[in-house]
Amino acid sequence: MKAVLALLAALSLACGRPYSVRRGVVYARSCSEALTLDAYVPDGAGPFPAVVLIHGGGWSARRPRDMAHIARALARRGFVALTIVYRLAPANRYPAALEDVLEAVRYARRESAVLKLDPERLGAWGYSAGAHLAAMLGVGGGEDSGPGDRVAAVVAGGVPADFSKYPLSPIITPFLGPSFAEDPALWREASPVGYATPDDAAFFLYHGTADTLVEPEQARLLAEALTRAGVACRVFWVEGRGHVSAFVFDGGAVAAALDFLETALAAPRPG
Repeated sequence: MKAVLALLAALSLACGRPYSVRRGVVYARSCSEALTLDAYVPDGAGPFPAVVLIHGGGWSARRPRDMAHIARALARRGFVALTIVYRLAPANRYPAALEDVLEAVRYARRESAVLKLDPERLGAWGYSAGAHLAAMLGVGGGEDSGPGDRVAAVVAGGVPADFSKYPLSPIITPFLGPSFAEDPALWREASPVGYATPDDAAFFLYHGTADTLVEPEQARLLAEALTRAGVACRVFWVEGRGHVSAFVFDGGAVAAALDFLETALAAPRPG
């Protein structure tokens, strides 16, 4: 039965509204480096809800193509999907990547008419390192974030939420620069778990129960912090999957996340 349901979900994601793709759109320039996005835009007049898609790769690998299948699924469901690149560590340390995703959000709102998106119905979706950055958008983390930079909904898969739990991490340290022992305050500043407040975005977290790279505790810690703050949060457990396999074989998480976004970014009813 589970196999049948998974097949039906996959077939539903493959159908839907036609869309076009605009590739290599420059959304910002930083230190002479062009930062680009691919825009998946549904056919029709719009405006459509929109989602900024943020790839993983330990903050050090440029893999926006990893999010392409999610972008296609979003576009078929009537969302504008923006897959972005951002500056990478160790050449560009925190908060460079966060500054870039903030610029992508600002660009989306600034160019909303061209992109046919509704600037008030904007979300973010990331996996692994990308989930960390998406979560930071959702909680307003980082010194450069202002009230106008918030998103309304976040989907975060395999999210590293509390860096202090990994004080010897060979992945986090190059991203931040100083080690935990050298600058524990920076490690806390870069952790989304410490920013939860009642005005945060609604969250959908998904995580492999057998993840040994980013333990399931990370999703639980973020969910608990959001729930304590009164923020709507759902956790979807991908049973028996590790960090990479939960992304590739998501066990229905993507379909559930799409349903979540349709509700969280629904058009307001006429008053």
